[in-house]
Amino acid sequence: MATPVFIAGLPGKMAAETAALVAASDDFELFDIGLSSPVHEGETIAIGDRMIGLVASDSLTAVALPADTLAVDYTTPDAALENVRWYAQNDVPFVMGTTSFDLDEAKRLVAASGVSAVIAPNMAVPIVLMQAAARWLAAEFPGALAGAELKVVESHQANKRDTSGTAKALVASANGLGVPFPVDDIEKVRDPARQQSEVGVAAEHLAGHAFHRYELSAAAGTVQLVLEHNVLGRRVYAEGTLAALRFLQQRLAAGSRGEVLTMEDVLRG
Repeated sequence: MATPVFIAGLPGKMAAETAALVAASDDFELFDIGLSSPVHEGETIAIGDRMIGLVASDSLTAVALPADTLAVDYTTPDAALENVRWYAQNDVPFVMGTTSFDLDEAKRLVAASGVSAVIAPNMAVPIVLMQAAARWLAAEFPGALAGAELKVVESHQANKRDTSGTAKALVASANGLGVPFPVDDIEKVRDPARQQSEVGVAAEHLAGHAFHRYELSAAAGTVQLVLEHNVLGRRVYAEGTLAALRFLQQRLAAGSRGEVLTMEDVLRG
């Protein structure tokens, strides 16, 4: 029997992309109500051949979720923590893709509850592997790049308000390697004209992309290392989200309670 999945963040594009994959899957069933902001209260959104009703958080008390429901959260940083609180209070295991909220408090809420969750700032498997590799280098060779200089530019769609969590994570690894680069120096590009002319984003992907460039200068400028990772669209994140849902389901079946998991846990299986 298919497991119901409750989507938070509709009609947002990341939530909608994930909802479409859920609806098309054999093992999950898209719940017929989704969480939205008050401005969309009472609206409906078409996902495949389904019409999903939208409710705001104030109306969640009237929503009766089946006992085995899993949730997916792609909302906003200012809403995410209250959503975690609601999932914990209502025994709804969840996958959280929203970023830039109080992660420590979210972990505390999960640990204090019987709910387990996958919380990850990035659901894209190739990017998660790259982050893991960078963190391993920093752990194995601390300070090895002392004296090097770094420049970081990240470009995302114009409505992304926060600095990329992926960029922050790679900067943390660079710090571990001895490169004193503050995350506040990450350059965010959100202007479509610059994204096309300077970053190289094609016009059709301006509304959904993640282009990152890291330039490391070492040995008094005689050595340059350049890392780029470019993502077009949102499909890879949605695919990773479904992988996280399946992994979470397995962990719950094995007795997991109050456990915070990551995408690296998902990849380890």
